[in-house]
Amino acid sequence: LQKVVAIIGNVDSFVNQITPGKSKTRVEDKWIESKFNSLVKEVTSNYENYKFYEAVQNLESFILKDLSRTYIQIIRGRSDEVFDVLNHIRMGIMKLYAPIIPLLSESMWREWEKKKIVKEESIHLSDWPKIETKKIDEKLEKEFEQVLKIIELGMAARDEAKIGLRWPLASAKVYGELKLTEELEAIIMRQLNVKKVEIKKGKELKVELDLKITPELEAEGYSREFARKIQAERKNAGLKKGDMIKLKVSCDKNSRKMFDKNIHFLMERTNSS
Repeated sequence: LQKVVAIIGNVDSFVNQITPGKSKTRVEDKWIESKFNSLVKEVTSNYENYKFYEAVQNLESFILKDLSRTYIQIIRGRSDEVFDVLNHIRMGIMKLYAPIIPLLSESMWREWEKKKIVKEESIHLSDWPKIETKKIDEKLEKEFEQVLKIIELGMAARDEAKIGLRWPLASAKVYGELKLTEELEAIIMRQLNVKKVEIKKGKELKVELDLKITPELEAEGYSREFARKIQAERKNAGLKKGDMIKLKVSCDKNSRKMFDKNIHFLMERTNSS
């Protein structure tokens, strides 16, 4: 339970740091909404049938696997678009936990009330989460299972080749009996950091990565690593997301060539004029 409570706290802090922007729904948002409504349905049924251990298992699986390990990792680059989704889910989770961890649930609710995120003065006076059956998409949930398995296999292939995730690769060939939408392929591309996904016929699910690092891919990898370090320095300096900076870089000729190839990316990623 301690691990789950810690992750709930991390999720809450993550949502609190988001500056809400214009909502934009993507396939991963539809998936997490489907998983959440499936969770509400299962937990409600288990409570009504006095299956408290099963209810706890349902909640822990959703928080550890679906929400923290998967969804939040996928949306990190667009978190301002999904504030409403995450806010709705974090409140729903605490309502589902309220019967078994009432004090922690109430403590978090009081904090939200102070920030005017919720209206009721107590979580125990709020409505039980509604099951939005129209948002439950079993087909999408099964397709996402395949996508997550592909990402897992791709990550294992990177580990075996000792090529870190920050370094972009040209392509990933995925073998199996698969039909994936462009949106789902795009998630695989982002999570495996590859430029292209090729679906091939095969009896078993298998992933082969093109491990050849071209000069262009090397330049992009160095530029991304450099941008990450600048972002860390921006954070240390107390700068906000929209604050513009002037950036002077001292480097050798080879590094300059690599950075020049990705100069527009670097300016945009580090908010430099």
